[in-house]
This record gives sequence, C-alpha cells and structure tokens, in this order.
Amino acid sequence: MDPVPAVRRAAWIAAALLALLPLSAAAKGSRHLVLPADRLVEPGGAVELLSATIELERAGWTYLHADGGLAPVGEAIANAWISVDGRRVSNQSVVDWRGSRAPNRHAFNAIAAVHLPAGRSRVALHARTADGAALATARSSLSVLTDAARHASSAFLDASSPWLEFDTRDTPEGRALPAGRGWAPVLSVQAGNDGGPVVAMASGRAWMSNQPGDAMWGIFLNGREPPLHSATWSINDLFEGAEVQAPMFMQALFPSPPRDSSVQLVASESPYYQPRMASTNGVRYRVGSSTGLVTLSGGMRVVGRGYPPAWDYVTRGRYRRYAYICIGTNGFRPGKCPPTGTQVVLARGRACIPPGHDGEVLFASRTRIQGDDHDRGGTVSLSLRVAGREVARNAQTLGPRPDAVSTRTMGTSWLSAGAEALAEGCHVVEAIGEATGDFRNVSLNADLPLIWFD
Repeated sequence: MDPVPAVRRAAWIAAALLALLPLSAAAKGSRHLVLPADRLVEPGGAVELLSATIELERAGWTYLHADGGLAPVGEAIANAWISVDGRRVSNQSVVDWRGSRAPNRHAFNAIAAVHLPAGRSRVALHARTADGAALATARSSLSVLTDAARHASSAFLDASSPWLEFDTRDTPEGRALPAGRGWAPVLSVQAGNDGGPVVAMASGRAWMSNQPGDAMWGIFLNGREPPLHSATWSINDLFEGAEVQAPMFMQALFPSPPRDSSVQLVASESPYYQPRMASTNGVRYRVGSSTGLVTLSGGMRVVGRGYPPAWDYVTRGRYRRYAYICIGTNGFRPGKCPPTGTQVVLARGRACIPPGHDGEVLFASRTRIQGDDHDRGGTVSLSLRVAGREVARNAQTLGPRPDAVSTRTMGTSWLSAGAEALAEGCHVVEAIGEATGDFRNVSLNADLPLIWFD
C-alpha cells in the first residue's frame, strides 16, 4: 500500500459484526463464496476472508473475481486482493481514508485470469489494514470460474505510473477524448480472438498528488474510444473530501471485434463538458502498481449484456461518457426522480442457457454514483436479480454535506455455480439501484451496467 500524507485527520466509528474464521469450501469446479457477516480487519498481518479449494480434471484458464466493500473504523488504509496457493495473482484494491474529512464505506474489486494445472488449487480473498481498523462488509464475494475461455490475456503494472495530467478542454459529450493530451494508455494486451466476443475487465487503484480532482479510466479497443454501450468508465474523486487513494475498475464487452484485436486500459480525467468550458479538470494522479487488465475470448457459449429499459444508446452512445439515471430524490426533483427507497432497474437482459450447458455463468454489474453538494447523504446500493430473486448486493455510503457530490465507482457480481447453477432456458437478469437517505437527485451511470459470460 502506497502511503499518502495525511491532510486532515478525522475519526469515524462503525459497528462491527465479527466473523472469526474465513468461509472456506472444497469442491470440484466453479465456486461462488459470500462473506456472511462484516469482518473486522485490524492492523497487522493479512486476514483471509474467503477461500476455496478446487479440483480440476484438466489444466485450463480460471477467471477470478471479487467484489465487496471496505468501511473504515477510525482512520485507516485498507487493501483487498486474491491469491492462488498463497501467491497474490490479482490487483490490489486500496482505499485510503487517512486525512479524509468524509470517510465512507467504499466498493472494492479484484480480478485475475490464471492458467491452473490439473489437480487441486487453493484460491483465497484477503484483506489488510494499516494505521487503523476497517470492516470487510457482509456479502463481499469471491467467484472462481473454471474453464473460463479458450484464451485469456492479462497484464499488470509492475510499478506505479508516472504522475499523470490531462487537458480535456473542449471535450463535450459526443466528442472523442483527444489522444495525447486527453488520455494515455496504461496497459495493453492482445486479446487473441479468432472470432466471437471479447470480454475485458480492468481493476486497480489511483492516488492524487497536490492537485485534486476526478481521475477517470476506460477500456479501449484497438486504441479507439468505444461507444457507451460497449464499456464502462470508472471515476473516483481524489481529494480530502473523498479519498486520496481509491479503487477504480470497469468492464467491457466487444461482441464481434476484428480478429487479433488489442485492448487497452487508458487513464484520463472526468472532462468538464457542460457547458463547453475553457477550463480543464486539474487532477494530477498516479495509477498504482498491480493495476491489471484481463481479456477472455473463445469457447464462451453464454455471453450477453443488459441495458436500461428506456435508454437510447444509438443516438446517445458514440463518444459519450455520461448516461445518468436518477434513482432517488428527497422531493427536490419529484418529476424527474423516484423517491428515495425506490428500486430502479439500471439494466435488464435475458441470459439463455443452451442444452447441455453446465449453467455456470458469471454476472457482473458496474456503475458510478453521482450525488449533489447539498445532499446530507446516505447509502446507495447496487444489486443483481436473476428471475426475480436477489443474488448479490453491494453498497457505497456518501456524505456528509457537501462531500456527497464526489463520484465513486461501485460494482457487484454473482456466479451461478454448484447448487445455484442455472437451468436450461432463458432467465431475466436485472441490475437494480436504490438510494436511502437524504439526496436531492442521486444518479447512477448506465454505460454498460451489466454483462455476463461463461
């Protein structure tokens, strides 16, 4: 974990439900593990949150994916990651609340694609803290998708990037980010695709220098900015009113890219686009070491994406980064937002399981939260429903005033494995947003909010 000097010290106390032992399982094939209660992580050695011993009949690619929450208990810096047989294989997902005047529960994400040999392997999700305690929140999860694809590519940063600054003046919605001054490649992989879809996941961390602002990451295909329905953007406001170091993560699905395509993780900044301002976001930041990019291609039979029921991606998709959907209001905008406490469908789709399929499919939802500087704050949750049943949920807290305005990225995921494997046929899948608390017009972003793949 990279230390960041404290700017302003503040204490925030959270209630802790202690889970004394990691949840562990031993079985063949794919696994989905869920933390049953909040787990207190205190300074010192790493804590194993979830683990599974899997047994493979033959060598192959296994995709590893963890989503969950980290909440501060006092001032702290916390980190989550995935290991195989005791060796870290994923990115490190770091939240630094030290010096924050608005320490809040924050989503984390870790990813990896590993080629495992036949026989037994042990996969685990870990957390560690320094300078204070934190909670790994209930319903944090670890998915182990075996036989994930014929081909996987990945790249991880061995060292943190140089300090990054961008100039996104005159980059309103509908205009591409200018190469060079507006974005820079951080990682690139060859997808190795010979036809069919490419799934891409990226995850890591960013931290600011002395120039705060909104760091933004994206996933590009063959060096080009994708349309809004093909990839999510990740943004985190890096300053003492939010976090000075935070996780950032995103996903992409390219249904029919050119053969042998390349995929890039790019760094940028949230552009001031409305109106066409002459100024630019002043953020100066680094992409942290261990940040990673993973692609999967070939051999996937169940691949799809879900969209908001009423969002027009055709006319609003190219060179756009914002697809706001209001999910809750305290009465400030009753004509444009539902009241807080309403479950809002952020995305919907149909995942169809063909005959002879094992029913093991990974579902992932990604979005960004945008509040208002007048909000007192509260909790925003993102959940997944399959055939009307909630199967996963994650949450982010915001506030107090005026710091609920700071953008964060949030995600949740579920793997239909074991007894939860999906039956043959089509299943309605939904990503649901919900806000509770005092918000004027809190919104989520709908750029590729839901994908699934096997």
